[in-house]
Order: sequence, then C-alpha cells, then structure tokens
Amino acid sequence: MKSYLFGGGPVTAVVIWLEHVDETRKQFRHLATTYDGTTIAFGEFKRVVHIVDLTTGARVSKFDTDLDFGGSRLAIDPNGAFCAIASYDNNSVTLADVHGKQIWQRTDVDEVQKVRFSLDGDTLFCSHHRGIVSQFDVRTGETIRFTWLKKDLYGAKDVIESPYDERLVIDQIERDIRITNQRFKHVATVKRKTFAVLDYAFAPEFMCISESGGPVTCYHLESGKEVWERPFMDGVHALDLRYNEDSKRFSAVTWPYENGGPFTLMSLGRHNGEIVTETLLPDAADFGFVNRGTRLILTTGQIVSATTGEQIGTLDISPDPAK
Repeated sequence: MKSYLFGGGPVTAVVIWLEHVDETRKQFRHLATTYDGTTIAFGEFKRVVHIVDLTTGARVSKFDTDLDFGGSRLAIDPNGAFCAIASYDNNSVTLADVHGKQIWQRTDVDEVQKVRFSLDGDTLFCSHHRGIVSQFDVRTGETIRFTWLKKDLYGAKDVIESPYDERLVIDQIERDIRITNQRFKHVATVKRKTFAVLDYAFAPEFMCISESGGPVTCYHLESGKEVWERPFMDGVHALDLRYNEDSKRFSAVTWPYENGGPFTLMSLGRHNGEIVTETLLPDAADFGFVNRGTRLILTTGQIVSATTGEQIGTLDISPDPAK
C-alpha cells in the first residue's frame, strides 16, 4: 500500500491512502467540514455517518443516525469533538460525539433545513424551512434566548460568521442581506441579485456571495459596497465558496445546473475577481473546503489543492472498517 504526505496550514502531515477509489464511494451524499478543523463527517445515503481524521487519513468511526438528505443537515464542530445530525421528517436535532455516542437530542425542532456550529464551537445554529434560526447551547442542548434575538432573526434562513472579525451576515428570505456585529447591530446592507444565496466566503475586509443562477459578487464588509462581480455563462452558478489562506484568493466550485456536466474549481483574484486557474473536478455528490480553504475534500474521498487544482491524494474511506 502506497502512502503520501502533504503539508500546509495547520495540518503538517496527512497520510493519504490511494488504493480504495472504487464505486462504493458513491454511497456518500453529504460532507461536513470546518474552517480550520481536522475532523470530517461523511454522510452515507442510508443515514450512516463516517468520521474521518484528516491528520491521519484514517476513519475514526461509523455509526447509525437519523440523518435526512437534502438541505445541510450534517455538521462537525471546529474542535472535532461533536457531530450535529438533523432530521426534517422527525423534527429532530441530535448532538453526538465523534464515536456516535448521543450527548443530547431535541425532538421539537420543526422543519430543519440546516445545522451549523459557531466558530467557537459553543453554539449550534439551526435553520428552519419557515425562515427562522434557532440557537442551541452545545453543552446542554437548551435553546438560547435573548430579548433582542427573535426580531433580529425572524425571517432569517442562515447566520454566518466571519473568521477575521466580529461580523455576522444574516441571510433573510426574499429580503436584503444584512451585515451586523455579534449583537446584531446593523453595519451594512447588501441587495441580493437573485432569489437565493448558495454560499458565503470571507476574507479580511471582504465578503463574497454566490447566488442561484447568478454571479459571485464581492462586497466590502464595512460598507456593503460592491467591489467586483464574476458572472458565469447562462445556466452555471457556484455551489461552494471559500477564501484560500495560502494563495490569498477566493475559490469557487461551479456547476452547469441547467444541462448538467462536470464541476469546476476556480481560483478568483481577491481584489478583482479575475479567474486565475480553472480545474475540472471528478464527479462527486458534495464538497467541502478544509485547512483554511487550502484543500477541497470530495465525497469520493479525493483531496484537491485549492491553490493548484491538482489532486493530492484520497482519504481512506473504504467500505471495510478502519483499522
């Protein structure tokens, strides 16, 4: 068995096994990563979650869950200690450790669409179909309530934190996108260009958004002023965005949603949005950036450099239990 090493960012050595690229990997449909963590969660089609340690390339555990597919109902916390699993059908959110042991479960969470951990790992944000965001204390599972919370998050479908300052972005249904501080005090407003935002990415001073059927647009975080826009051909949009700390550029994974076709990894200039590199990606159901945006993980287990577009290895997520 061959093994290879790569470095960069906080991960200094990753063992990557290259002998298990086979049809079994098509079973994975969801992928959960964190901004700077080294633990990854793969969601199998039949409600099974696999936890993989990026620093070793090995699978840590495999366990049954209530995971529903659609939305983004799988999340891993930044410290690699917990996994959040949501079910739309069962109106539930479950927190488990990375070995599958249940820490707590809520069965009163209606129409769950997305779960996301805060960057400090203390709060779990839960987005609902009706347009509201709940917050749960990760330690206890209790709802976090503030007198000013309900009005600020009413009509919201997501809350996204910048890792560079104390800015929040509140994505509201069919309303302008709001940039606030941590206490939801207004900073700036961004007018959406289409009906839905697909993803967000933050860089120092900037925020990029990709919109359904629309462009990737970069805005200044303090003023909300547009810095640049990167349009795509008709029928193409960017599904995933991230800022690459190595190259100091934005990365986008684009897809021709109207006619189908391959996914493309693009590197975009931070200050002008110019396309620096374009790389066709292997077919996969989901993607996730890791290691401060320097690597892209696919549900096939393949690892791609977000800087060069080169495949640099494959995680060992073979169907047999990790050894």
